[in-house]
Amino acid sequence: MNKEDFTQEGYEEFKAPAKINLFLKIIGKRDDGFHKLQSVFQLIDLYDYIYIRTRSDSQINFINESNKIDNQDDLGLKAAQLILKNKNIGVDIYIKKNIPIGAGLGGGGSSDAATILMGINKLANINLSKKELMTLGLGLGADVPFFIFGENAWVEGIGECLSKFNIPNSIYYLCYPNFSISTESIFKSFKLTKVPITLKITSYFSDKLDQESNDLESTITKKYLKMKKLLSWMNNFGFAKISGTGSSVFVKIADVKEIQLIDEKKPIDIKSFIVKGLSKHPFYDV
Repeated sequence: MNKEDFTQEGYEEFKAPAKINLFLKIIGKRDDGFHKLQSVFQLIDLYDYIYIRTRSDSQINFINESNKIDNQDDLGLKAAQLILKNKNIGVDIYIKKNIPIGAGLGGGGSSDAATILMGINKLANINLSKKELMTLGLGLGADVPFFIFGENAWVEGIGECLSKFNIPNSIYYLCYPNFSISTESIFKSFKLTKVPITLKITSYFSDKLDQESNDLESTITKKYLKMKKLLSWMNNFGFAKISGTGSSVFVKIADVKEIQLIDEKKPIDIKSFIVKGLSKHPFYDV
C-alpha cells in the first residue's frame, strides 16, 4: 500500500529517523560487560515510515516489510507488546523500511521501537511522560531512549545518559556497503589498550569535537577489509567516520552538486544517501 491507502484505512503515519555518531569514545567497561562510552548522536533525515492504527480488541497485528528481521526478534513488535501489556487495547502496525539494518544508524530496530512507543502512547491515550517512555525504552535497547529524547544529544553511560546538544545544520554523504555488522561482535573484539582521556561534557559542537574519531574504527577495519577500503575512499572527500559499530561511513559535505558527481564513481555494491541533520525528532515537530 502507498501512503494514501494507509490514510484511507485509518492509519496514522510516523517517521522514525536514523542517527549517526559524530564521534565515539570507549572509556571503560562495566562489571556486566557493557562498555561505557562518550558520543554525540545526530538525528538525520533518513526515515523508516511507521503506520499505526488502534483496534477495538487487544490483538497486535505487526508487519515489517523487511525480511531481514524475524517478528519474534523485532524490537518494534516488542515495543508494542511492552506498552500495551495489561491494557485492553490492540494495534495494527506496518513498517516501511529505508534505514539499513546493522549499519550503526539505529535501523536495526531502535528508532522504530522508540517511534512505536511514542505513537501508541499518543493514539491510545496512554499518557506516559517522555521520561517514563525513555525508561520503558531502555529495556529494549540502549539507543531507544535517545530517539524518544528526540533531540541531538551528548551521550554517556551505555548510551542512556543524554544531554541536549546543539549542532550546526550540516549535510552528510552517507555510504552503506550492503552488509550488516553485529554490534556485539565488534565490542567483543575491541580491547581497551590504554586509559582513555575522557572528554569534558559540552552543549555545542566545536571544531575540536569535529576532529574526534571512532575508537572502534581499527577493530572494524581489521575484521572487514571492505570497510577499510570504503573508509579510505571516502577520506578523499573529507574526514570520513564510521557510525557506531558500522557498517555505514559518513563525511560532512559543503557542496551537494560535487558529491553527486562523486557518487557516480562510488565503489560497486555501495548504497549511498545525501542526508541533512535534524534538530529534533519529527514526532515533536509540530
